[in-house]
Amino acid sequence: GPPSRTLLVCRSLGRPQVVPCVTEAVMAELEKLGPKYRVALRLAKDPRFERLPAMRQGNEYADDDLVERVTAHRIYIVATCDRDLKRRLRKIPGVPLISIKERKYQVERMPEGQFG
Repeated sequence: GPPSRTLLVCRSLGRPQVVPCVTEAVMAELEKLGPKYRVALRLAKDPRFERLPAMRQGNEYADDDLVERVTAHRIYIVATCDRDLKRRLRKIPGVPLISIKERKYQVERMPEGQFG
């Protein structure tokens, strides 16, 4: 099947508010994937999404950038359907994951009491 891509990183502000974010590396990857991913690209370009610069200059691989970001700052909820990325993120304690399984949202490891 087609490759799964990370679409969203959310930043938890410690109160019942979540800011949708997208990294520059994810944007670059979506743009390279072409018209097949235009819906995802249009969603990621929404002005309500906060754009996050790369963690390190020259680090253009989206998965490495996301893993580095959530390792350094445990304030993110990562939404992805990418199996390899989920496997890497599960090794980092305290990083909640959102994915789609059988056409339903699946939330993994959401800490109790974090959002209210």
